[in-house]
Amino acid sequence: MRRARIAGCRIDYNITDGCAIVRPEGACDARSAEALASLVNSPVIRSKHLVLDLSRVEYIETPGYRWILKQLKQLELDGRKLVVAGLPPSIERIFRLLRLHESIPIAQDIRGAVELIESESRPQGNPVGTAERQ
Repeated sequence: MRRARIAGCRIDYNITDGCAIVRPEGACDARSAEALASLVNSPVIRSKHLVLDLSRVEYIETPGYRWILKQLKQLELDGRKLVVAGLPPSIERIFRLLRLHESIPIAQDIRGAVELIESESRPQGNPVGTAERQ
């Protein structure tokens, strides 16, 4: 993963074909939410689905949750997906308390998040290798 330092916040990221994986570290407060927005809205990442790996986040304050919800809505408007991965138990508890798990897909880890995005991005209908019968 590459490392960015924006406004004093450390954020690791990696870009694959259709997906950007972003892993912030430490607290997710107003300053780090702005840093995340700056990175995620950069031209390199903006056109990708987003995996937000929270495995190295200590806690999330209100601006962080607000940013996640704003990001979800923007991605959905653009036809892209957001999946959150690696939730520490304390953050997962808050996600469930706020019912965020009802609108934001959660994966155990990055691999699971990428697989979830790929499976939801496949066209529905005929399985690969089958022809439509007339």
